[in-house]
Amino acid sequence: MLDISRIPVTYYSQELGCDVSHYVLVTNLKGRRILLSHANIFLYKNTRSSIKTSSRYANIISMFYRFLSTQEKYKDIDLADYHAIADNRDIRRWQMERQTKRVLNQKVSPTSKTIYDEAKILQMFFRFLIENGCVTCVDIKLTTWIANFKNRRMLNYLRQRDKVRINPNDINVLDKYARQKQTQGLITNKEIKALIESFPDPVYAALFKLSLGTAMRPIDLESFPYLGKSINKHIMPYSEMEHSSKTVDYTVEGSKGNKTRVIKINLQDLRALEKHYITPFYQSRALLYKEKYGKELPPSILFLNSEGVPVTPEMISARTNYAKLIAKKKLPEFRDKVKFYDARHWWPTQYLINYFNDEILTSAADVLVAACAEVLRNQMGHEDLETTYKFYIDMARVVMLSNAGIVHELVTSPDESVEDFIERLEKESDG
Repeated sequence: MLDISRIPVTYYSQELGCDVSHYVLVTNLKGRRILLSHANIFLYKNTRSSIKTSSRYANIISMFYRFLSTQEKYKDIDLADYHAIADNRDIRRWQMERQTKRVLNQKVSPTSKTIYDEAKILQMFFRFLIENGCVTCVDIKLTTWIANFKNRRMLNYLRQRDKVRINPNDINVLDKYARQKQTQGLITNKEIKALIESFPDPVYAALFKLSLGTAMRPIDLESFPYLGKSINKHIMPYSEMEHSSKTVDYTVEGSKGNKTRVIKINLQDLRALEKHYITPFYQSRALLYKEKYGKELPPSILFLNSEGVPVTPEMISARTNYAKLIAKKKLPEFRDKVKFYDARHWWPTQYLINYFNDEILTSAADVLVAACAEVLRNQMGHEDLETTYKFYIDMARVVMLSNAGIVHELVTSPDESVEDFIERLEKESDG
């Protein structure tokens, strides 16, 4: 099999006029070290803003190239020409090979979702090559690169290849185990409180609380406005809004997959947002923005850091990692795997617990309830409703069992914000 190494590099970019950092792929071939030029240009162009992303993308491309080197089709092909010979079937075969090894070894990872997501990153690589005039047999417009692991014929084919004969756990079972393993990582109330208190810049605490109360992704939060327009023209600071209802509709645009959805926001969460971020920080940061960029802050931007720079998902991730180090000192049991995205998982879990109450632990909750599922679809923005539903049902059951079946009221109760909810539960547990 091909020997490919990932190496982090930092150098001065003449194109950008500054230092850049990203990974490069190097192969050892017949005593020579050879740079994979096409892949490395892609990594420079697309991953230099995040060394973590660069490492991941480099790893995916190197795995794919190593797989290609084992195929008869590439026996006499120079490594530099792999990208030109590769086609949709190669990407699909790579997915199938990974799934086969996974079932053979009875591993919960990589999950079917991970295999699919990483194949999509390969598609990004080949799209980049096509857009830059390189020859490849991969047709990014066709979906023939997708390995459909739910297809019965493909499942039968993989079962024949994995050679497991005695009570094997198939793909669906292994994926279920992986989901159950993930559900054990739901962020606790103590971890939520510790993380909120550990952000040095209060803008990130405000973002985290808003995500807890709405299940919005970081990319959605980045676009949440100070003053909305068009269909969101009713969105403004809490004190200036109508309070005839306890929740307000907010249309999320340009989210994952450029999808649009309408979510519910508890007005009490907007009240807390105004109290803890907008009133004490927004105006002064808007002035810093004007000084830095030479123009007025547009009302479409709400969240700014202490230097007046609009917050991005990458900044959220970096600041959360820093806050975790502080939270760990305050709360020794704070887990390393906690991340900002856990806020998004918290909302649907609490919603399902409130919806089903004690029946969450019975088979009654296995049935997809239309009204309940529709709420999850809108709030989470997931098309695969059944998968979303089963994932959060599993997570809600873990929470219920860990709390000895005690049910707390829905986090988005119309009478309190997320912050109020956490503080009340802390007082109740202390009492």
